[in-house]
Amino acid sequence: MRAAVLEAVKNLVIKDVPQPEPKDDEVLIKVKACGLCGTDSKLYNGDYSANIPVILGHEFSGEVVEVGKDVRNLKKGDRVVVDPNESCGACNFCRSAQSTFCQNLSAYGVLRDGGFAEFVVVGEKGTYKMPAGLSFDAAAFSEAVSCAIHAIDRAEIKVGQSVAVIGGGTQGQMLVQLAKIAGAAEIIMITRSQEKLDLARNFGATQSICASGTDVTKKVLEITENQGVDLSIEAVGSSETVEQAIGLVKRGGRVIVFGFTPEGQKASFLPFEVLFKELTIMGSWVNPYTFPRAILLLAGKKIDVEPLLSERIDLDNIMDGFKLMMDKPKGFMKALVYP
Repeated sequence: MRAAVLEAVKNLVIKDVPQPEPKDDEVLIKVKACGLCGTDSKLYNGDYSANIPVILGHEFSGEVVEVGKDVRNLKKGDRVVVDPNESCGACNFCRSAQSTFCQNLSAYGVLRDGGFAEFVVVGEKGTYKMPAGLSFDAAAFSEAVSCAIHAIDRAEIKVGQSVAVIGGGTQGQMLVQLAKIAGAAEIIMITRSQEKLDLARNFGATQSICASGTDVTKKVLEITENQGVDLSIEAVGSSETVEQAIGLVKRGGRVIVFGFTPEGQKASFLPFEVLFKELTIMGSWVNPYTFPRAILLLAGKKIDVEPLLSERIDLDNIMDGFKLMMDKPKGFMKALVYP
């Protein structure tokens, strides 16, 4: 079968590899769609560690073509989407309802082969049947939506509160939609692209701030009557925006660090500000127990992902997708790969 194999940092090779065979508790899936994600570009550039060599791709949907003898809930022909963050269920973290910290995490497309291939083998427990009305394209957004849901869960937004989202990419746009669903009264999108600001407005942002050439903190204070927001969510993945997120919240406010900063990159803050303002600073890591909710939101069209899909790419041209992610041309949001 054909697959996109990360053989070394900045060396992604499209090649023929043996088709995998499912173990007794696994299924073989014919991949229909697999999303290109910022995490893939960080893996490619070496900003985030992978188990190289590995077939990349962790946002995939497809059709079951073979099942292991111990599989009970799936059958050949089922339309499915896969949670790529498969926990073991046996370590201390899993047994303490903290599967996000699983010590034996099996992360498809990172630690084991993923969905940038014609076929992929996955465990039954992380594989979900797709509702009849959910397309393969929309289903490929399930993992991204589930991660955003976890951030909103961590944030504990109360009806009527104010939220600032820093970053107008795919995740930032979904966070705007989820903040609206959660009942936020004021939702401020902060990004550099006017197109992304307009898109966020369509998704429910009540205010938009162009980060280029603007004193963002001053503008947020003007919008919030010199108070700051109840919650800021950093969805870029840079030290600069993490630092900015801390400065946007009011006393007693909350900060969610959601974007993937490169491993080892540091940010600075004033400990006295955290103390004086009694800030709560939280990370939001992957998607524990949120995948089924993401599928239901997508199937029920409560989250709109169609405007976020800007490119469809075949496997042999996958590097075009990586270039789009890195260059961020006007109008680009998200690419799906069709192995």
